[in-house]
Amino acid sequence: MRAQKFLADYSRTLETEVAERTQELTSALESLKATQEELIQSEKMAALGQLVAGVAHEINTPLGAIASSARNLASFWNESLEPLLAFWRGLEPASQEHFLALLRATSQPAAPLSTREQRQIKKALAQQLESHSIKNAASVANLLLGTGVWDNLEPFLPLLKDPEGETILKTAYQLANAQTSIRTIATAAERAGKVVFALKTYARYNMTGIPVEAQIAEGIETVLTLYHNQLKQGVQVIKNYEEGLPAVLCYPDELNQVWTNLIHNALQAMDYQGTLTADIRRREGGIQVSITDSGRGIPPEIMPKIFQPFFTTKPPGEGSGLGLDIVKKIVEEKHRGKIEVQSVPGQTTFSVFLPLT
Repeated sequence: MRAQKFLADYSRTLETEVAERTQELTSALESLKATQEELIQSEKMAALGQLVAGVAHEINTPLGAIASSARNLASFWNESLEPLLAFWRGLEPASQEHFLALLRATSQPAAPLSTREQRQIKKALAQQLESHSIKNAASVANLLLGTGVWDNLEPFLPLLKDPEGETILKTAYQLANAQTSIRTIATAAERAGKVVFALKTYARYNMTGIPVEAQIAEGIETVLTLYHNQLKQGVQVIKNYEEGLPAVLCYPDELNQVWTNLIHNALQAMDYQGTLTADIRRREGGIQVSITDSGRGIPPEIMPKIFQPFFTTKPPGEGSGLGLDIVKKIVEEKHRGKIEVQSVPGQTTFSVFLPLT
């Protein structure tokens, strides 16, 4: 009986200890998961901090263009509207038709020209105008270029030979400038909207912990939009996105952290000069994303270490050494995917495979 009682007591004690240890391990696991989420969010905010200056520039530039264009339109309205109406009333019916034809032509947006191209076009226009005995050929050529009407002069020769021709052309030039200001406002507002949307998309966090369906290309585009200021100076971006790719069940905000880290590393490896290539294509069972840079490459001796926690080749203060470790965890643990790297001088490719099921 004593032996049975001892075994029963020992069994209860063992069960209690097992339950306590299980609870401790469960708590430790939850703590580790929470710490990992905090690290991911911390790295994400650190990357966002690095982008702040560039993002501010990307927003301030279109805002400046909008403010300048708005001032131009206000000036035109205040100073030119009444003279324009008086000018119109004073035109002969034939001249009015010439004026309207010119306005219709100037309403078509023209491709931007370099300074060299402008000089060449002005010279050719002046020679053509002189051949038709049109006075003040150089001045008229400059006005025609400003209105965007220069590639086909034949329909406008009667206007240019009209006694009121140069005055009509100057007035059309003013209206063309107003149209340009309107187009600038629309373009700048669209650009600022894209940056704000990308920033909002990047900064969001999925508090539900539930994966959602998302297009991988949208995440890549979000990050490229935020990095536009760093890209536009000396980096050629090549996008090879396979059409018709299905959505992936994933955690989009965490994948954005993956794309941010890989693109940021690629830019640093190139010293922000070179070619960045983003490939997205379907592979058996999933989607493969490849980010390739034309930088110096990863030395073979450190290749095995790049995914280790706290390993970094960056100077103190520029990297925690957690970026690629977090990338690997997000891809492999959160998405059951795989990440690989191949590198030679002039071509480094990080490939991320994400399963569809």
